[in-house]
Amino acid sequence: MSNEIKSHLLIGNKYLGSLLYFKDAQGRGCLKLSFKNKVADFTRGTDVPTTLPVPVKRTDPTTLDISYKFPDSLLEVKEIVNGKTERAFYNVPLPISGILFMIRIKDWQTLDDDQPKPNPLVLTPPTNKNSVVIIFSFLGENGLPFTAGGYQPVEGMGTIDLPENPLNTFCIGLAEDPNNNSTNGFELIVPLPKKD
Repeated sequence: MSNEIKSHLLIGNKYLGSLLYFKDAQGRGCLKLSFKNKVADFTRGTDVPTTLPVPVKRTDPTTLDISYKFPDSLLEVKEIVNGKTERAFYNVPLPISGILFMIRIKDWQTLDDDQPKPNPLVLTPPTNKNSVVIIFSFLGENGLPFTAGGYQPVEGMGTIDLPENPLNTFCIGLAEDPNNNSTNGFELIVPLPKKD
């Protein structure tokens, strides 16, 4: 298998982001997801009850990169707001016992239109709802993907095979989010302990 895997993520015909798996010069695997459609109304939060911060509202256009570093079992969240970069790191306990992160989108139809590229992973949007949640996880030890907070992807979860062991399958699922009463258009939730 090649050391590089590329895909782009769609909700219907709308562009959500891109996915890249690569190995660095030392052969260490990294999975990177980029959301580059200058998402407005971005909020960062966490659903770990002991460290629940007041969400930070972003009014400026934001680019978001999320990377999982396989050798370190570390999730890096990088926000670029008007050219300024902010980073946060989260420890991912092994074996995997839950999702890596999820994104709540108030109205998926406001995303940018897709520009055709090879190897898309297309998530089927709900027919009557605009508010969705996208769940990102690896397979658990039982061979099943994780879901979160009662969300259940109706169409199942799309998978991407990776040349890693044991985390060789990355899963992405979309579920309706009918109780999204947030004023934020785009919300990232990372249910993991933050690295000091």
